[in-house]
Amino acid sequence: MVYMNMRIGYVITALILAIAIVMVVLLIAPTRHEESYITIGLVKVPTNVPRIIVSSVFSNGSQIPINYTCSGLNYSIPLYISNVPSNAKSLMVIMEDLNAPGSVFIHWVLYDAPPNITELPQGIPAQYYVPGIGYQGINDFGKVGYGGPCPPPGPPHEYVIIVLALNRELLPSSESDFDLVRSVNVGDVVGYGVLIGYYGG
Repeated sequence: MVYMNMRIGYVITALILAIAIVMVVLLIAPTRHEESYITIGLVKVPTNVPRIIVSSVFSNGSQIPINYTCSGLNYSIPLYISNVPSNAKSLMVIMEDLNAPGSVFIHWVLYDAPPNITELPQGIPAQYYVPGIGYQGINDFGKVGYGGPCPPPGPPHEYVIIVLALNRELLPSSESDFDLVRSVNVGDVVGYGVLIGYYGG
């Protein structure tokens, strides 16, 4: 009986010691924090960064004028940008169709724009590099630069323009818009803004 009591005592002591060791490890181990983010189409943005103010010639949530679509002049949409964080090194503009058949369709990626730029004019030329503005990728139409809304017949599609403030510049390349978007990590984003427009029907 004495032997059994001693064994039970050893087991209890060992359990208490193991629990104490685990608690000490948890207290001194660095806390791993998974940054929270939201997903907008193919773009991931942190939830705890400042919001950039983005506006255009149409109000947020309204119809995109025909001149910025494939049914009109197919000009790139003019953007007015403010409230960019002071630690931004560059800006990136992404335009997505969230209602495209099958998946998200990327209409435009402009990147390495100066962080102090306050306006992107309409009709930015369809070329890789635009002096004073930045670089452009290859959209999902297979063309450089902007490709306006061009939905099939049916209900209007939702188009989201996302302006990202990045803490770095991207390396200029002739990559597809999809690859450019995928090259940006959540930790690269120090601010973002969103403008939504609709077209179709």
